[in-house]
Amino acid sequence: MELRQLRYFVAVVECGSLSRAASMVHIVQPALSQQMGQLEQELGVQLLHRSVRGVTPTPAGHALYRHAQQMLKMADQTQDAVRNSVGEIGGPVKLGLPSSLALVLVGPLVGALEMRFPGISLEVYESPSSYLPAHLINQQVDLSVLVDDLTLPGIHAEPLLEESLYFAQPRHAPVLEGADFTLASIARVPLMLTTHATTLRHLVDRAFTEAGVLPIVKAQASSIQTLLLMVAKGGAGTIVPRSALALHVAADLLRANIIEPRIIRRATLAYSRLGYLSPAAGCVRDVLREIADQVIGAEKWFIDAIPDTQP
Repeated sequence: MELRQLRYFVAVVECGSLSRAASMVHIVQPALSQQMGQLEQELGVQLLHRSVRGVTPTPAGHALYRHAQQMLKMADQTQDAVRNSVGEIGGPVKLGLPSSLALVLVGPLVGALEMRFPGISLEVYESPSSYLPAHLINQQVDLSVLVDDLTLPGIHAEPLLEESLYFAQPRHAPVLEGADFTLASIARVPLMLTTHATTLRHLVDRAFTEAGVLPIVKAQASSIQTLLLMVAKGGAGTIVPRSALALHVAADLLRANIIEPRIIRRATLAYSRLGYLSPAAGCVRDVLREIADQVIGAEKWFIDAIPDTQP
């Protein structure tokens, strides 16, 4: 079995077609079919179902596909490790982030990496927070910032920061009676919240349940950025982490107050224990921790630092 064959096989599974895969890997279709046949003969199992509508992996093919992805990734990372050992650290690093934290962390992170590790190519994957763990487990990203105490098998997570949730509403909206920013008071105001695809919504719903009150949910959005624009243009309120208001274009149109008693959202910096963390990914991890500490120290948004528990 050769790495070249595994690359061909992964291309076939992902394309669902021998002709499209042949075009992707730049060989003619008969040669690709021959390589797939040799691979099946060597392993002694059928890997692909072939039909007029394309090809799909058999159960054995699914198993090989998962292992092939890991093997190919390790082969690529081995090349990076060797090159980095004799020269400048570099290579691609994929980082997953929830949109609110991306607003305040990505800019300083990119600037620091360009200055200290110009050979690193950063790819930022911004996604609803509840999708980020799957991206990390499936090794679609090398590192990810996860939120709200997600404990996952096979994942190493380091405390990064924690922040309080705020009630935000348009500046022209009436102030809550008595400036009482408790959930009981907020529940009387029509709200626009993030969808249930976000861990923020799970945190907010849990807090309302524990407070024994039912909110009036007027609208929902999967993106915090879209949500804030909706709130700024309307009359409803919302509940967001303070980081979401730090650099958002709609922030000047909103009035934000911390909710009491405080609702805390925690963020961790996570990576897979099963995969190989490249030198470049290790550098991004270290720089991101520094950036988080700097942003907290500069009070660019009102959050509380978590003590560094690293040995």
